[in-house]
Amino acid sequence: MATKLECAINCLVEVFHKYSLTGGHPHALSREQFGKLLEKECSEFTKKSKKTVPEFMKELDINQDGFINFEEFLILTLKMVIEHHEDSHKE
Repeated sequence: MATKLECAINCLVEVFHKYSLTGGHPHALSREQFGKLLEKECSEFTKKSKKTVPEFMKELDINQDGFINFEEFLILTLKMVIEHHEDSHKE
């Protein structure tokens, strides 16, 4: 049986693939796919940050290929986890 952490890791991979596999590049998210992912999967985080999709793309697209690969996606999730952790100490 998978642990909570293993389930969380599986979820990250599944969410990434849910959007990356809808286009021509199965290992990365286009701007459109990334925008849909942010809207549907990260709406609370994106509301708080007040960043636009192009702003997120500029920040996360480290190799500047116009796509968000899995490693770049993990940077976003890491930022969300850190923010959630900090918020948990404020309550």
